[in-house]
Amino acid sequence: MAKKNLEEFAYKSIIKLILENHFKPGDFLLETELSDSLELSRTPVRQALAQLVAEGFLDKKKKKGCFIPSPSPQDARHVFYAREHIEGLTAASAARHATTADIEYLYGLIEKEKNVENPGTQEAKIAYVTINESFHLGIARICLNKYLEQYCRHSFWRSHTYIFFFDRYYSGLTPNGQKTSPKQHIEITKAIEEHDEEKAKDVMRQHVRTTFEQLFVKL
Repeated sequence: MAKKNLEEFAYKSIIKLILENHFKPGDFLLETELSDSLELSRTPVRQALAQLVAEGFLDKKKKKGCFIPSPSPQDARHVFYAREHIEGLTAASAARHATTADIEYLYGLIEKEKNVENPGTQEAKIAYVTINESFHLGIARICLNKYLEQYCRHSFWRSHTYIFFFDRYYSGLTPNGQKTSPKQHIEITKAIEEHDEEKAKDVMRQHVRTTFEQLFVKL
């Protein structure tokens, strides 16, 4: 397997381990242990951990290594506030630049999201994570602003420190048993398709705010 593919495999495998509750906030992710469990050399694991630190999902202490930061209500408010405004700008820029192929890509993700089976199971949770990442970071890519894309990726993954450990959102259901994420994703995609920058910004901000509000009930 090529070096880049090994790093991607390590990256996705570490996220999957976190989703499967092998780690909790405050835990250190040790390079040697991950290398053994994933049957990889330490180099791709080290690169994957460095990427997760750069993206804000993990923190790092000198001489101790990478660890999952402990959640706090104040930090959650700050992270989601930043994410709401950053992703609002990425959606507006995406509405300006999106091509037909870009719109088809986003609608394709929405169809996959609708078709996730057995909400609440571990398999469904992993599916939602993968699709949601592709949707939000896909819009960041479509916006054609490398700085917005970088900041979006960082705030997106930092917010997932909370989402991963307060996981009603990734059950696919709200407290009253309704699916909301596909509906909101459709509204965002329609605004981008119509090249309506203000609407795209507004519906994206509301979407991120809704995610925070559903989560913050637990914090």
